[in-house]
Amino acid sequence: MDKLELATLGRGYIDKSPYGIFDVRGQEVIVLPTVFIETTHTPIFGELIGELANRVLQTKNQCRVFEMGMGTGTAILTVAKMKGVLASASDIAPMAVLNAKANALWWGVECDIYQGNLFENVPEGQFDVIAWNIPFFKENPGGVEDVKFRAGFDPDYKYLTQFLADCQNRLAENGQLMLGVDYSMCDIDSIYELIEQAGFKSQVFREMNLTWGAMDVVCAFLLLERK
Repeated sequence: MDKLELATLGRGYIDKSPYGIFDVRGQEVIVLPTVFIETTHTPIFGELIGELANRVLQTKNQCRVFEMGMGTGTAILTVAKMKGVLASASDIAPMAVLNAKANALWWGVECDIYQGNLFENVPEGQFDVIAWNIPFFKENPGGVEDVKFRAGFDPDYKYLTQFLADCQNRLAENGQLMLGVDYSMCDIDSIYELIEQAGFKSQVFREMNLTWGAMDVVCAFLLLERK
C-alpha cells in the first residue's frame, strides 16, 4: 500500500473518529465531535513530555511546556499536573480548544489554551519543552479541507516547515523540541530534511509499536536541539 492509499484510509479514520467519554489509562477524557484522539498514542506522548519536563525540573524550579495541536488536551493536561510545570497549548480547531478547556476544568488543572494557526495567537515568550505529535500525512487525498483533518494532514508539510522556523524563536536556551512521527504514514526523509534546514539536529528519543485504527504502526519520537 502506497502513502496516498494510506492517506485515504487515514481520512476515513479521522472522519469517523468517535466521541463521548473515554477511559485513558484510568483518567476519564471528554472527546467532543470532530476532535480526534488516539487513545494508545496520546498518553505515551504525554508521558514522554513529562519525562522531558522532569529533566528541566532537576535544575530549575519551573518548566514552561507547550504542546502544539493538543486536541482533547489529554497529553498536555497530564503534564500540567506536575509540580513546577507551567503548561500551555494551541490548536487551530475551535472545537479542540473548547474540548481541552473542558477537560482542564474537569481535571482541575491549570493550562493556558489558545486557538489559532501554529503560534499566531500564543503570547510572546519561550518554552523549555515544545512538543507536537505532527500530522502524519504529507499527501493530499482530497476531501481534507475541513479543519478537523489538520490532526492528520499537512500537505507538503507546509505547517511543519513554518512550525520548525517559529521554534527557533520560541524555544528557550537549551530547550528541547519533540516531534511524534510514524515510519509508515510520514515521509521521514522529508521530515529529516526540514529539521536540518530549520537549523536543528535530531535523535530518536523513543520508538514504539502501536495500533493506529486497524493498522499496526511503528511510531518514533524525535528529540530536536538547536545546532
